[in-house]
Amino acid sequence: MNEDIRTRIALSLVPKVGAHRSRLLLERVDRPRDIFRLSERDLLAIPGFGKVVTEQIRSFSNWAMVDTVVRRTEALRCRLLIPEDAAYPQLLREIDDPPVVLWARGNVDLLNHAGIAVVGTRSPSPYGKDMARHFTGKIVEQGITIVSGLAYGIDTVSHRQALDKGGKTIAVLGSGIDVVYPRQNTDLYDRMIREGSTVVSEFPPGTKPDYMNFPTRNRVVSGLSVGILVVETGAEGGSMITARLALEQNREVFVVPHNLTNTRAAGCHKLIREASGKLVEHIEDIISEFPWMQFKAFSDGKIDKLVKPEGLSAGASACWDALANKGELDLDGLSRSTRLPLPQVSAVLLQMELAGWVKQRPGRMFALV
Repeated sequence: MNEDIRTRIALSLVPKVGAHRSRLLLERVDRPRDIFRLSERDLLAIPGFGKVVTEQIRSFSNWAMVDTVVRRTEALRCRLLIPEDAAYPQLLREIDDPPVVLWARGNVDLLNHAGIAVVGTRSPSPYGKDMARHFTGKIVEQGITIVSGLAYGIDTVSHRQALDKGGKTIAVLGSGIDVVYPRQNTDLYDRMIREGSTVVSEFPPGTKPDYMNFPTRNRVVSGLSVGILVVETGAEGGSMITARLALEQNREVFVVPHNLTNTRAAGCHKLIREASGKLVEHIEDIISEFPWMQFKAFSDGKIDKLVKPEGLSAGASACWDALANKGELDLDGLSRSTRLPLPQVSAVLLQMELAGWVKQRPGRMFALV
């Protein structure tokens, strides 16, 4: 395993570094292995790096543990993916803090297929379970992958239903790739690998399911998906965190409505009330939000990556990235996504239309050609 990968593994072992700080470190050096040669002054000059994190990086010397992780990875027959790899998930590469290294078991190609996350409480009502089964079944009928977190409740119901319906599913772990949590889902984990689905984690093998790992994990659940379906959740908790992260990542959020007396669904009602999520009654309510799936040439759900033209201006490049991520946007949406003023967005779009890169659709919506 090359030094680049070993350095990324080492970073994953340093407490409190995480994906965001790891990315900042990698941007500061020509070769990843030079990270551990940076001076205290160099490290403290990086935004968000204090003395504690700096000292942990400078004092890291546990390369024997890195070798142990490498051997364990190979024994598990895992794929180790970094953002520079072609197999690294395209959608995940586009979020603000993609994992700098990702362990994957099973069908790695599935990571670049269209996915919708299905999330919810660990103690769902019978209605919540029914809705998870219903919508999961309808989603996989469209050739779309189900993404979830392998937790109790809605996660487990959704993974199982996807497999039962002949579909594919991705489990994102809040532990090492070899640590199944909850243990009761070991059979489900094994079935996913056996039947062509995928399990991923950004935590090194052997990592225990610490509670702090799960909010970190949730950004990957939403990041791997074009949208998330919140089936049943309280006003606080992991599913609400995932919904917030999805909105920050410009993903669509869909919400199942509930009886007003169901206190386990207070989060669903909150999302609908605050217009943070779209109320769904039928599968069409979900599919209709992704017209770009039909004209971006999906093959068995696989996302065909559009090639960005060379020589784009900074404004045109920002608009291209926003449309490639979202599919289609109006002027206001592009302005929010790119943080460019409306007049500049309008001028850039005109140039891109004339060049044949962008097409205006009904309702003043713009999409890449």
